[in-house]
This record gives sequence, structure tokens and C-alpha cells, in this order.
Amino acid sequence: MTRDAQEGLFEAPAPAPGPAPASSSRPRTTAGFEVAAHDPVASVRLIGVLPHLDRPFDYAVPATLDAAGPGMRVKVRFSGREHDGIVLARSARASTDRPLAPLARLVSEDVVISPDMLRVCGEVAERCAGSVGDVLRLAIPPRHARAEKADRAAEEKERTEQPEPAEEPESAGESAPAGESEAGDGSAAEDEASAAPADGLLTAYAGLPALLSRAGAPQGPVPRAAVVLEPAHSWDELTAQAIGALPDGAGALAIAPDQRDVQRLHRCLEAHGIPHEVLTSADGPEKRYRAFRRILRGASRVVIGNRSAAFAPVADLALAICLDPADDLLVEPRAPYPHLRTILQSRSAQEHCALLLVSRSLDPQTLFLAESGYLHLLPPVPAPLTAVRPHIEAMDEYLREREGPSGRSRMPQQAMRVLREGMARGPVLVQVPRSGYVPAVACTFCGTRCRCPQCSAPLVLRGRAGGLQCTVCGRREDAYRCPECSRTQVKALVVGSARTAEELRRAFPDAPFRVAGGAQGPVPDDDVPDGAIVVATPGAEPAPSGGFAAALLLDADAMLARAAYDADVEAVRRWSNAIALVRPQAEGGRVLIVGTATLPAIRDLVAHRSRVFLDRVMEDRRALDLPPISKVAEVVGDRPAVRSFLGQATLPDATDVFGPVDVPEEDDRIRSRAVLRLPVERSRELADALRAGIAARSAHKDPGSLRVRLDPPDVF
Repeated sequence: MTRDAQEGLFEAPAPAPGPAPASSSRPRTTAGFEVAAHDPVASVRLIGVLPHLDRPFDYAVPATLDAAGPGMRVKVRFSGREHDGIVLARSARASTDRPLAPLARLVSEDVVISPDMLRVCGEVAERCAGSVGDVLRLAIPPRHARAEKADRAAEEKERTEQPEPAEEPESAGESAPAGESEAGDGSAAEDEASAAPADGLLTAYAGLPALLSRAGAPQGPVPRAAVVLEPAHSWDELTAQAIGALPDGAGALAIAPDQRDVQRLHRCLEAHGIPHEVLTSADGPEKRYRAFRRILRGASRVVIGNRSAAFAPVADLALAICLDPADDLLVEPRAPYPHLRTILQSRSAQEHCALLLVSRSLDPQTLFLAESGYLHLLPPVPAPLTAVRPHIEAMDEYLREREGPSGRSRMPQQAMRVLREGMARGPVLVQVPRSGYVPAVACTFCGTRCRCPQCSAPLVLRGRAGGLQCTVCGRREDAYRCPECSRTQVKALVVGSARTAEELRRAFPDAPFRVAGGAQGPVPDDDVPDGAIVVATPGAEPAPSGGFAAALLLDADAMLARAAYDADVEAVRRWSNAIALVRPQAEGGRVLIVGTATLPAIRDLVAHRSRVFLDRVMEDRRALDLPPISKVAEVVGDRPAVRSFLGQATLPDATDVFGPVDVPEEDDRIRSRAVLRLPVERSRELADALRAGIAARSAHKDPGSLRVRLDPPDVF
């Protein structure tokens, strides 16, 4: 399997030096920005236009806008409307004899995008079957005039206050012996020690110091690796040490899936004294553009953030770190729907920066990249298990039989014992799959899911005294009768966090409680007192400074029963993230999993660093042609639009087409959905065919809405 054949497994070919020849029918591209003194024509790439117009256009440069240069943002008139555009290049003459429309105005003299980033945007568009204009809209935030003016003033102030460099002695080599510092008490060994990576988590994983020493090297292969952390190791501490080990002036980019993870990393970098910039989607337009401009002019060379920081223009980028790459929060919800992993792989190829994926559990996509030779899995240095992970046990048949009838209940006595013993040493965590009170109800006799007779949405229980209520239209069903068997008794399929906290309050009335996730919102990390019970949904768990003394993972079977092909892998990821919040076994940390102990996903948690479960997952996906073994695309839209697109698109031979099938929406609309599948070796062919089909549909102005996504996380 070649690297070109896989999603993200590529080394971009080196571009030819100098501008490429342009014509009226082919887009003009340049390997670098070369500006002449009085070039009268500008090649402009429009942002956010229709797919069939996704190519550069020539515009005349009037004398009043002669400052417009490559990489700057301009306004142009196109089809009677004003559009944003990026100047790609300037030339002395146009490629056509027809008169050219002039540039409408120069938005700013800031060079907002570099040639490398333009190539990254083009590569992401090709990989995701999208348009470069849509990717540029993701990469460049909207201009904010007040933020730009304030940052220009700050830049000027920094320039005027910067002290002039002191003159060096004429014979600097004779003023002190080689290898000594100015004070005379230094040594070469001390200098090397200060430049070497600090002892700690970097040395706990074989090969990680070597990767950091090669990060940003202009020659040689680009180092790429993945690290699966031990539960006792902190990912924010590892990231801070990795960034601190880079040479002075090297840029770094670290992406976390959640806003709270970004804040934790922010506090860790501050503790290490590493200056950095935080770039998140929660920031307002002014704050975000001011941070973007500081990064653009090189004032901040270390950038952290969530998905929105993927295109941050870090100067001299040497290292890109992605935390928890399997989290679905890293999938961009706007067209062309790229995954953060795809963006960072493109940047690694174009900007020659090292790539490091950090997670708590190994996911199939990362394993596939490792098996393909794209990256290396860095194993941990052997250490005592009691020092790197808590004691983990599952509620197996032995424990259930020993306990008696209560061993078959949702919360057996063994779980209560783990909570009681843990509360004596510190806070304890109880993880449940869903928020709410009882979010899923079914008929006791036949097991039919309870649904609203008016809109067919699921019925839930809001509280102990309340009846069944619809989650969409709000209809209350006090006299529900099953449509299949006419019975009136119902049972809970899944118990939510609110009901779980209510049950535990009766068992531990004196303990402080915290409920995280859902309508309750997050719980701050510093708001978890000793002896508290924290009931949280996956991803909403707080991270107290001393860690949890114990953790209880409830309803494991319900989490594994999620209607998705990757439910088992996703459950292991969520459980592993919760286990990492518990103290090591040497400090009394303990975890109990309540579920069917013989299931492979649960056994994978008990066995330390076993590859049996994931190898079995990969074997099943090879047999069923599921991602990442195959390339999958999803086409969703109005029924005529989907059928017309599939009929007109020139798909590669051997493409499996599933559907289209009708999918009812909550607003009573009927939409169609089709799934396309092709071997991963031919993924580029599928992306090109879909991209061409979208452009043809746009040019013909076909009616109806349509959305095309490659490798969506919820495709099956």
C-alpha cells in the first residue's frame, strides 16, 4: 500500500520554484509570493463562492490599490456582488485579451496567509472533496478593524521599546575559554544539560526525545509518532515538557478537543513559564482576530486551542500535537467537514513539522497509520503497574455469585464498598452513559421503545413523580399504552446521571455531591472536595488536583449497546479517559466496572496494554470493509437531489453504493441518504469524483439541498 493511497498518508511533492504559468482555463498557482513594483494584474482566489467557481480569477490593480500584494485580503466584484478574496500573485500582464474588472478595495495590508498555508488549504480541500474557498473561510478569521488597530499600536510600542543589541567584543573568542560562560563558572556539560529535554515524562516513552530533537529539521524525513499514555501520566504535562524541549524560536501548535482541556493546558504552560497564545472558538471576534494577528506577526510562537486553532499561522512551526485524536469534537461541522487529523497531516507535509498524536487509548485510525508506516507507536518504558495505573477490576461472575442476588443489580454491594472505601481517602467518580433522569424507556413485556404517539420522538422520565414526556413536542403521556402489546408497564433502559445521584444520596446522605454533564453543566476542577461523590457523563468529568480515590463505571453494557459500528472502541476511549483521573494503585486508586466482564472491550481495560481487543476490531473491519480499511463517503439531501447526484457523478469503478434510503427528520421532512465505499488505496479517486460531481451540480444549478462528507464519524 502506497502512502498516496491512504487518507492523510502522503508527503506532498516539492513544488516547482517560481510561479507556474497561468491560463484562462486553469488555476494559477505559485510556489512563493513574488511581488514586482508595478504589476497591473492580480490573481485572486475567492472565499466562499460556489464550487464550480473555485479557481483563481484575474483582476486589474488600479493605481490606488497598488499596495495589494500576495497573501492580502481584498474585495472584488463578481457576478454583480462583492466578495472576499485572497491575492495569490501579481503579474505584468493578463492571461486574456478581454478587459479585466478592477479590485474593489484592499481590506488590509496584512499578509493573512502564507504560500505554505495556501497549499495546506488546497490539500485539505482535495482530501475532503471540498472547495479551497470553503477551507480558506475556516483558516482565516473575519477581519476586525478595532483589533487590528490596537495590535498595530502594540506592535509599534514593542518595536520602540526594544533595546538596541549591545556591541560584541572584537575578539569574543579570546575573552573567555571555549565552553565557558561569561561568568567563568559555566561548562559545556552544563550548556548541553540545559538544552537537553528535562527528565520526566519525555524519557518515559522510548523514542520521544529523539522525535523532539528532529522536530523542525529542514532536511531528512519528518518525524511522526503516536503515544498512548499511561493512566498516571498527565497529557498536559507531557505536552508542556515537549514544547519546552524545542529549541529557542521554534513554533509549536497543540490542539485539544474540549475547551476545559485547553484551559488545563493553559495553566500547565503558565506553570512551566512557557509564553503562549490561546486561540479558541469561544473567543469573541475582536479577541480572536487580535490573537490571530499576534500569531501572524510572530509575537507568539506557541499556540494552543481547540479545533478552531488548526490553521493558526504559527511561525517556524516545528511540532504539532493533537490530543485525543479519536474525539468527534475534532471534526469540523462546516464544509468541507475536515477532521483535525487531516489538517495537521497536511501541515506536517507542507511545513515539514513533526506530528505527535497523544491519547489514552489506541484507536483504529492511529493503529492503521502505524501499520502503514506513516507514524511510529512509541511504547512506554517498563515501570511497575502499581505506579502507573489504578487497580482495575470488572464485576465478573465470581463477584456476582459471591454477593448473591444483589450482585445482579445495577449497583451491587461491591460498588457501594468501592465508593465507601474511596470516600475515606478522597473524592470518588461515578460515570454513567447518559444525563437526565431516565432518558430511555421501554415496554416491560415486549421491550418496544416508548415513543410519542404524536411525533414519534422518544419518551423520557423527567423525575420520580413525573410521567412520560416527549423530548420534542413536550406531550405528556400519563396513561401510556404500548402500541405492540397494549401493556402499560414500562422499564428504564438507561438510567441517567440525575437518577443515579438521587439513589446515591439516599445511600450516602452526608456526602457532598456534584453532578456534571447535560443540563447541570460542567463542574470546575477546584470544586471537588474530599469525600465528595461526582456523578458525571463521559467527557464532563472534572479533574481534581489530587485525582479521584476511586471510580465506578456504571452501565457498561448500555454504553457498548450504542447504535454505532464503533461503539466498543468509543466506550474504551471514554472509560480510559475516566480511569486516567484516578490515582495510581500505589496511592490507593481503585476502579470498578459494572457490566458483562467477558466482553472484549471490558477485558481490554483490565489487561494492561493488551492489543487483543484492537487487533480483533481491525480484523473484523477488514472482513467487513469498514473504515479505516476502506474510504467511505456519505451523501445526504433531498430525495431528488441525492438520486440525481448519484446518477450524474462519474464514480470510480468498484465503488459500492448503499442506498439511497429515506431518512425521516425531526421536522417531518423526508431526506435521502446514500453511502459510498471504495478501497482506501483509491481514496483520492473517490474524493476527486465527488468534488467534480459537486462542481457540475453547482454549475448546472440543480435544485435541492445536498451534503457530501468523507469519513463521517457516524456513517454506520
